Amino acid sequence: MLKTVLFQLHWLLGITAGTVLAVMGLSGATLSFEDELMRAANPALAQVVERHAAGDQPLALTELLPRLQQGMPHALQRLRVDATGQRLSVARFEGGQANWRYFDPYTGTVLTGLRGLAFFAFVEDLHRHLVSGERGRLITGSCAITLVFFCLSGLYLRWPRRWWHWRTWLAVEWSRRGRSFLWSLHSVVGTWVLLVYLLVALTGLWWSFDWYRKSVTTLLGGSSAEQSQPRTRGGPLDLHKVQATLYALDGVRHGYIDLRFPAKPGRALTSRVQGADAAHDRAQDIVQLDPATGALLSLEPYAAKNPGGKIIVSMFALHSGSFFGLPGRIIVMLSSLGMLVFFITGWMLYLDRRRRKREVRASRLPLAAAMGNGQPWLVAFASQSGFAEQLAWRAAAQLQAAGLPVQVRPLAQVDAALLATTDKALFVISTFGDGEAPDAARAFERRVLTPSRSLQRLAYAVLGLGDREYARFCGFSRQVDSWLAAQGAQRLFASIEVDRTDAVALGQWQQQLATVTGVEDHTPLPAPVELQPWALDARAQLNPGSAAGAIWQVSLRPPAHTHWQAGDILEIAPRHARAHVLAVLTRNGLDPQALVTVDGRITTLAEAAAARVLPEQTAEAFDTTATTDAARWLAPLPALPHREYSMASIPGDDVVQLVIRLTELPDGRHGLGSGWLCVHAADGDSIRARVRPNSGFHRHPEHAPMLLIGNGTGIAGLRSLLREADARGDRGHWLVFGERTRAHDFLYRGEIEAWQAQGHLRRVDLAFSRDPDGGGYVQDRLRAAPEALRAWVDLGGSLYVCGSLHGMAEGVDAVLREVLGNDAVDALLNDGRYRRDVY
Repeated sequence: MLKTVLFQLHWLLGITAGTVLAVMGLSGATLSFEDELMRAANPALAQVVERHAAGDQPLALTELLPRLQQGMPHALQRLRVDATGQRLSVARFEGGQANWRYFDPYTGTVLTGLRGLAFFAFVEDLHRHLVSGERGRLITGSCAITLVFFCLSGLYLRWPRRWWHWRTWLAVEWSRRGRSFLWSLHSVVGTWVLLVYLLVALTGLWWSFDWYRKSVTTLLGGSSAEQSQPRTRGGPLDLHKVQATLYALDGVRHGYIDLRFPAKPGRALTSRVQGADAAHDRAQDIVQLDPATGALLSLEPYAAKNPGGKIIVSMFALHSGSFFGLPGRIIVMLSSLGMLVFFITGWMLYLDRRRRKREVRASRLPLAAAMGNGQPWLVAFASQSGFAEQLAWRAAAQLQAAGLPVQVRPLAQVDAALLATTDKALFVISTFGDGEAPDAARAFERRVLTPSRSLQRLAYAVLGLGDREYARFCGFSRQVDSWLAAQGAQRLFASIEVDRTDAVALGQWQQQLATVTGVEDHTPLPAPVELQPWALDARAQLNPGSAAGAIWQVSLRPPAHTHWQAGDILEIAPRHARAHVLAVLTRNGLDPQALVTVDGRITTLAEAAAARVLPEQTAEAFDTTATTDAARWLAPLPALPHREYSMASIPGDDVVQLVIRLTELPDGRHGLGSGWLCVHAADGDSIRARVRPNSGFHRHPEHAPMLLIGNGTGIAGLRSLLREADARGDRGHWLVFGERTRAHDFLYRGEIEAWQAQGHLRRVDLAFSRDPDGGGYVQDRLRAAPEALRAWVDLGGSLYVCGSLHGMAEGVDAVLREVLGNDAVDALLNDGRYRRDVY
């Protein structure tokens, strides 16, 4: 709750006060080297530095003042003489800046027409008051307080899981892209400048609020201006006597004098002076004199002050960074410019968040309630990964372009009554696993497809999405198509089935829609991300000594600019073991080193064959006359099917970690994907892979407590969700995990127990089916805690199931329906709070 509130305040203030802070940062950076820039633009100012370096004597105060007062009717308020030339020497007369006179302390010449003077005066006013006087000062002061809040809340919000690793704090993830890169840049650069921003904010408030200045002065043990102002007998100013007292101080004649003349009789003349060996440019001694007699009333050397007193005198030096010399000034300047980084990245993150929310809202509303006449078309989708939903919205847009009213709904929101009153409908249906309905469509399957209904007025078309690797290819879309036809509904055109993302089949769907609507969609179809080379980084067995199959953690280094999030899938292109490839080539009388061309690239036959479905020794019959021609032999062999694995890591881990059970085949070989990743690929080998976003297993709602249920290698997907939640400070989750034995198969035991000790995992239930007292299976542990399960759902928690579909996931679903009821489980599915990544 606290984190959510802080996050909302952080971004709300970021898009409001952040704008002012960006202006203050840019103006502050501009002022960082004001004196140097003024000297560069005005040779007369640079000459002062040269004369000081040459050891020349500046004019005495008694000589300077008459020259500066010549022709000036106003009283002198303040005289600053800097013989070093590091700052401008100026006489400030009553009446504002128009009556200020800048001068050369060595000649007394009044310097007029100084280039850059008006510009820097404007920038300073912008920095301190937003060119708005007292109202602007209050705004900038409030924004300085906001900057302190940004520093502290940002530190809390980004506190990393691996806080002891320097890279987590200080290294920007340049390889990321999109929102993930912006977040990394925003948070890491924020860490770099955290202390600097706290320093400039806490010192900047000194000039913003009187109450703050008085409070800090008291805290640091200083005295107020009234308490430190001694009284005098009064009398006219005797500059000769004042000058004699000041010049008696070591190094002051050739250093810095800032005289502040009393506005009322009986008050002391205050001066800040600085000799040659100062600790920093504002390490000034404070002198108070009797203006009539020149008597020294008090002297407060900087070196003699306690730490609190030094901080009070050095407030501007701390604010500008000059307290730490030239490096400090540079750091403060760069940090001030960094305000623009936070302004830009903060707005980009905010706009991206707004865009995503708009997309979610839009996906839940009809496309065009007011367009066209008559009953709207129904476009219904059943999606597991999000691809079917994407195609459904594309089809709806094509209908809308033809002037037809459209309503788009998830299949879970389609009931018999809606179908009975609909004239025309398009169904974009994904099949999950081996012919099953996607999770969100299971309620539709149970409630709508079972009874018979009359749908003779309905005309429909079905686009089925599936994977031919499964025996029941497009099983659920075929089930829906057959049921609709059996109820008397008429097909607009024959059902179209898509194997993965087959562009030819998708093109046929677009052509059929063009025939129906009269509007062609020439927008290119979404192309799958190309497979990229990933490098095998490391692998380690997670269950040594287990009687079950070996389970390996395989770590892959992603290519640059790769982005993923917890719950996503890694799709890899496996390869045969080299020994198996050579055996097949030898059996067919082929030279492994023969050159062939594949996809425009010349490679050896052995390399090309490793990625193809190879003929078995007895089951395949090939034309023996073709075996001597490597290219002809290779051509009919299809590419190996891809394998998909749940990711067990998050981008902050810098590698993608997979949890894979090594499959042993009857002939002694290993499974295709598991053998390639766990056994045959060598360290550093290139693994061709790509990330497949799996939005159906992302955290939702983002900060809700999670009940994570899984077995075996299903720990991978659950671990990624837990790591992401831990990195973002979302704690208090419940894990139910099962395997064979506690002694050998308790995967990630140390990590899970550490999370439990830290409170990241509020509850852990373990089931080890081969142990006598192991608790059975995960569904048994869940069934044994019905009250806790109901309470978790009532609390707003989300459920995530990862692992084997048959046995575990089916058993868990049965327990959920037994404890919560079908309606409650269907509601969780519709709300996105019951999510599965099962296989």
